[in-house]
Amino acid sequence: MVFKLKDDLDTLRKLILEVDQQIFELAAKRFRLVARVGDYKNHQGLPVINLHVEKEVINRALKLGETLDLPKGFSSKIINLFIQESVWAQAGSSANRVAYLYNIAEQVKELEAKGESVIKLNFEEPTFFTPPQVKKVASPSLKKTCKNYSSSQGVPELRSTIATELSQKHDCTISAEQVLITPSGKFAVFAAIVSMISLGDRVLIPEPSWPIYENCTRLVGGRVDSIHTRLEDDWMLNMEQLEEALAVKPKLLIVCNPNNPTGKIVSETDLKEICQLAEAQGTVVLSDETHSAYTFTTSTSILDVTDSNFVYVDNFSKIYGLKGERIGYAVSNLETTTRMNRLLQLSVAYVPEFVQRAILNDLPLIQQNVEAFMKEMDERIELACKELINYPLLFTRPEGGIHIFPRTNIEDFDSRMFTKTLLSKKKVAVVPGEAFGEYPEHFRLSLGTNKRDIKEGVKRIGALLEEWL
Repeated sequence: MVFKLKDDLDTLRKLILEVDQQIFELAAKRFRLVARVGDYKNHQGLPVINLHVEKEVINRALKLGETLDLPKGFSSKIINLFIQESVWAQAGSSANRVAYLYNIAEQVKELEAKGESVIKLNFEEPTFFTPPQVKKVASPSLKKTCKNYSSSQGVPELRSTIATELSQKHDCTISAEQVLITPSGKFAVFAAIVSMISLGDRVLIPEPSWPIYENCTRLVGGRVDSIHTRLEDDWMLNMEQLEEALAVKPKLLIVCNPNNPTGKIVSETDLKEICQLAEAQGTVVLSDETHSAYTFTTSTSILDVTDSNFVYVDNFSKIYGLKGERIGYAVSNLETTTRMNRLLQLSVAYVPEFVQRAILNDLPLIQQNVEAFMKEMDERIELACKELINYPLLFTRPEGGIHIFPRTNIEDFDSRMFTKTLLSKKKVAVVPGEAFGEYPEHFRLSLGTNKRDIKEGVKRIGALLEEWL
């Protein structure tokens, strides 16, 4: 068929509109069929998600895309988007779990504004204060370094120091170019997810998990797949379930090590297997190790077991008492850190240079506090465990981190109602288990506060539990 230029454009646009209508009509037909499948599953008591079926659907779509010469990656995105919308149509979209964290924090602020005293066992940060030597050097650093914009990647000397220390500690080779300085470890996680995940891409997250991972993924239109772990299994990840979940080729697998909220540490054997299974599917492992400094047993970093397909995240806030300074960092291959850096450039630009240099100049002195901080946290965990066993609760002693995730023995326990009542009646703030996944019988205690408040807080928790029996 031969068209004139103007006729070509008008005719082609009309044809495109006709094709669009056909696509939407077929999409509507697909969702009607999905609704019938959902009704059948509900009637038969079948789970909404079947990863084996999803794998077959995805593989067929990818082969069809190749046959039809569709753009690379398009078939994967469109079929994963269809599957995600189908899951939501059958099961409903998931709750905004991160809101459970922030709602508690806001309620605490409201009570404190009224003059109420609250024991904050919901607090994410340990109450260790910035070492005086850092404060001392911060002021002259401010005078010397605030004349010009700094590098968005971070001060070269600090990145080089981090690269050298990690290389020595984990017997690996990391260059300064692989290190990106970020405003907190949370932003490093955010930057990794946002720079790697787009509409329809999958992210695999073992639960219980810090809800920020899921919210960041959903922000960019990604699909979250979960693997449920249990207290009865000592929070260990089932490798057969992991292999099945990886078969649908998620772009990212997020491992929190030590885990927030359970304090579970992934063993070296399991971490090696996790990385091998992920690499076989082309899945990148994001290892959030921001609580790794607080470990009370043998621990392994992802830097010990692999040199590819990873993003390592850590910060200075938890272990060095540098909460207000808000400095985190990520380590990955140059391509990934470059993508993350672009996001940094478009948002917060960079961490203030004087803060980076204050830490850099006194890092050897700062590290002298680490042993004392670790000893204090171990004592807090020991105290909390000793107090918790007096009440109708089951839990595992954390192997690392600053949290405990107990489960009640009370039938039909509602953690959201319990935490709300605990705050209003007993003036103790904890986080409901549902913030971390399908864990309505659990709640999380953060041991960032002092021993006196921990002991009194657990006592008040126990008193309310006894009232609920």
